This record gives sequence, C-alpha cells and structure tokens, in this order.
Amino acid sequence: MNISAKLITVQFVILLVLLFGTSLASYFYAIPHVEQIETRQGLKDISRVVHRIDQELDLLAILATDWGEWDDTYAYIRDRNKAYEKSNLIDKTLFELEIDFIFIVKINGDVIWKQFSPKLKKFSTAALWQQGNWSEQHPFIALMKEREKGVIYSDMGSVLVAGSKIVTSQGDGESRGHLFFGKMLSADLVKRYSQDLEFPIELSIDNHLHEADVHFISQYKRIVHGLIKFANNPSHFLSISLIQPRPFYQEAITAIEYALLFVLGLGSFSSVITFFILKKVLINPIIQLRRQTYRFGRDQSSIPIKLLNSNDELGHLSASLVNMAYELKRSWGLLEQEKNEYLNASNTDALTQLKNRRCMESFLGRQQTWSTPKHWSFLMLDIDYFKKINDKWGHHVGDIVLQQFAALLTEVCRGSDVLFRTGGEEFVVVCEGTNQAQSCRIVERIRKSVEGFDFGPTEKPFKLTCSIGFYAMYNTKPNVDWEAKLKLADFAMYASKNSGRNTWVGLAINQQSRLVSNYQLPADVDMLITDIDAQKLLVFSTGDRVQEVIWR
Repeated sequence: MNISAKLITVQFVILLVLLFGTSLASYFYAIPHVEQIETRQGLKDISRVVHRIDQELDLLAILATDWGEWDDTYAYIRDRNKAYEKSNLIDKTLFELEIDFIFIVKINGDVIWKQFSPKLKKFSTAALWQQGNWSEQHPFIALMKEREKGVIYSDMGSVLVAGSKIVTSQGDGESRGHLFFGKMLSADLVKRYSQDLEFPIELSIDNHLHEADVHFISQYKRIVHGLIKFANNPSHFLSISLIQPRPFYQEAITAIEYALLFVLGLGSFSSVITFFILKKVLINPIIQLRRQTYRFGRDQSSIPIKLLNSNDELGHLSASLVNMAYELKRSWGLLEQEKNEYLNASNTDALTQLKNRRCMESFLGRQQTWSTPKHWSFLMLDIDYFKKINDKWGHHVGDIVLQQFAALLTEVCRGSDVLFRTGGEEFVVVCEGTNQAQSCRIVERIRKSVEGFDFGPTEKPFKLTCSIGFYAMYNTKPNVDWEAKLKLADFAMYASKNSGRNTWVGLAINQQSRLVSNYQLPADVDMLITDIDAQKLLVFSTGDRVQEVIWR
C-alpha cells in the first residue's frame, strides 16, 4: 500500500473514531452528567424552600420572644390591663408584624386573648383554637415542650407557629403563660416565597412519607419533590413540589448535535485539504520537517508536525519530534501543576483550610467584586477566652478547636458566604446580598451554633462561645474602602466582648439621616460613639440589647 492509500485510510479511520468517540462521550457522559447537575440543582431548590420556611419560623420566634419577655406582657397576664390591649393588641399590630394571629394563654391553659387578621376572620371558629381552655395535648402547648416553633397541621391548612414563655425581661420568676404568633401558609405567602426564590412552588398536604427526589417527566420538564414534617401530626406531611423546565438538557442536546456536525464537517474538510496538499507537495513537508527538527532542537517553542509512523526517514524524523513534544508537554504540565499548588497554598490557611488574609485582601480589593450594586455584610468573629484553652489544654487542643470552629462556620454559613481566617482565633465572613435584618439572623444563628457545639477532643468535650461584630451596607461604587468597613466590624466585635461576650453587635448607616449623602465612616471609637449619638449609625445587638452595648 503506497503512502497516498495509507493517508486516505488513516484519515477515514480517524474521522470515524472522532465521530464515534464524540457520540459515546456525549450520550454516556455528557447527558448523564447534565442530569446529575439538574438533580443536584433540584434538591438544592427544595432545600432553599425548606430554608425559606425555616427563616419565616425564625422571624416569628424572634418576635414571640421579644413580646414574651416584655414586662408589660408579663403584667397583662395578671391584671388584664386594657391600656395594654388598646396600645398593642390591635389590627395594626398584626399588619406591622406581618402575622395572622396572636394568642395569649395563661399557665393553666385559659386563653385570655386571641386575635386574627382580616383574612383569617372566617377561620376564627376553627377547631384548632375554638376552645377557651387548652390542655397539655393542644398542638400549640405541645409545641412549647419541644422546639417552640414549627409547622402545624390543621383542617384549614398548614399554620406556621412560634411560641414563647411569658416571663420578665430579666428572664427570672415563674412563667405566667405562653404567647403565640403565627401565620397561615396561604397561597399569597407561597407566591411571595416563589418570588423570593425565583421559581414556582406548590405546597400540598400528603400522607405518604418519601425522600426528596427528582423525576424527569420529559426532555422538557422535571418535577422535584420534598417534604416538611408537621409538628403535631406524624401521619401527614407538607409536600413541596417544584415543576421546572429543563433548559440545560435542551442546550446539551443541541450542543451535542452541533458538535457532531462540526466534527463531521471539519474532519471531512481537513481530510480533503490535507490529502491534496500532501499528495501534490510531499517533498516540501519533508524539507520543512527537517528544518523544524533543527529549529525545535534550538527553540522548544517550535511545535513539531506529527506525520505517519513508518520505517522510512520521514517516520524516524516524525518519531523524534513527537518524543520531544511529549517531553516538553510533560514538563509544561508539571510546571503548571506546581504553579497551581503554590497559588492554592498561598491563599489557604494550612490549619483550618479556610481562605487566609492574603486571599481576603485580593478578593476585597478587586473591582469585579463590587461591580454590581447590592447589599453586603462584613462579619468579624473572635473565640472567647481562647488563650485559656491553650493554657489549660495545650496548643494541640487549641488547633483542634480552631479546626472545629472553621468547620462549624462552613456548615452554618450560606454557600455564597466567603470565610477567612485572618489570624489566631479571629475569623472574617463576607456575606453577599445580605441586608441588616438578614445579617442579624445570620450572626444569631452562628452564635447559637457555637454556644451549643461540643468543642475539643471527643473524650473531654467542652463548651465555648464567640463574640461577633458586623457592619451592613448597600454598595453602588466599583471602588470600596473595605478596610474601613472591616474596622467598623472590628469595633462592633470588641463592643460585644466589652458587653459580656457570647453576643453580637452590628452597625449600619442610618439611611434616614439627612447627613448620609456626605457621611464619612468613623476612624476610631470616639468618633463612632459620636456618630451613634447623632443617629448617623444604627446599632443592633443580641436580644435587642442595644442600650447595654459597651463600646470601650
């Protein structure tokens, strides 16, 4: 077989192999991979719905706790003060708190106050709250023995409820009763959730227990199922259904078809052109190959042409160039790998595997980070009395605590939050798209998680707390003085230390201030206190302890 026949045969085989390999890779790897991505995204969307409902319950719990630990509420249980009812238990209160009902129940189960929003008036005689005296088995009372918040099953639908014991603001003395806030999981509320999460949500009540799963109805549509358990009815569940399109699947099919056509067209065109060029001008490629061999020996940036594998001079020259090219490629690969490993090591804290200060400065210093106007929140965290851990247990236990604290932060924070260890027991969390209210919920969730976690060795665990400070802002500028923002978060963190630790303090610019347009952030604590007194800055703290914050 002459060289032309060999060339035609090899080109034809290569074209078939390319088409066959592309088809196999597409239908046995690309399509299943796309379905795996769709499955993960669907399950993530279900978890986002559950998290959104949990956020609603958390907000109700905060409101219930604020009212339940209010001295006026504590006094109302005893004397049924009409002034308290006129000033607080009015329809305007339900509207402002965005809730559907309020119940105040004495410790003996007597319901002394119940109030419903206009949209819930028609359900005011529902069996769930019709009785004037609630027994220990009543769903609301039973909820107080467990989580103090949850989703309640009822004959009129699903109800979000959060309760609180009615005690004094200092938390001492016996509880005089319970206070319950709640809202119906209505179609309007579900519609608002859909708008927040940017995909349609369908909720229904089901009596079949099932795991969260994804079903591909067709190549155009998928349905995602999940559920939430009712606090009072183990035989029924709040079923979550998301019917979603499959744009990625359609794009993948289209891309595969175009890829096959492209491979076929380009392969055929290249084969024809290559054949005629090599057939008509065979001597020139040989001379060119020899020249390339010389140039490649002197300058390794010259790329060799891989020709046929034969026993003639052309084959030997081709083999030499190919060997050199592979060696060079291997060297480049090793160099690239070493480069990537160095960059990763330089931006990662070796102990906790979080990003380090160098990475934080690079991230916050890029204009790309601030390119889109949005809310931001800077969190500064410090482990309380960390030096005592090293002194009592040794530095190896201190290292374990730092690793556990970093892992706990990673678990509690959202996937979009960026975590850094800036040195010692200090950590920074940068939250994107987070306003003041969300920041308060995030830091409270972190504080509770740290307070309830068992740190140290498994055989001798111990409890720790942390102090947190944050600064929340809305940014519209491409260049941000992030160091000044972090300094405010640092001031807030030290204020939480001064205020007793195991707490958090937050700061934000008061947008209602008429001086906000030309406002310059304070550079020290004295200027900070002055701006707070002038109401240029808003202050937030754990359990509404703003007046108890000690700044120095």
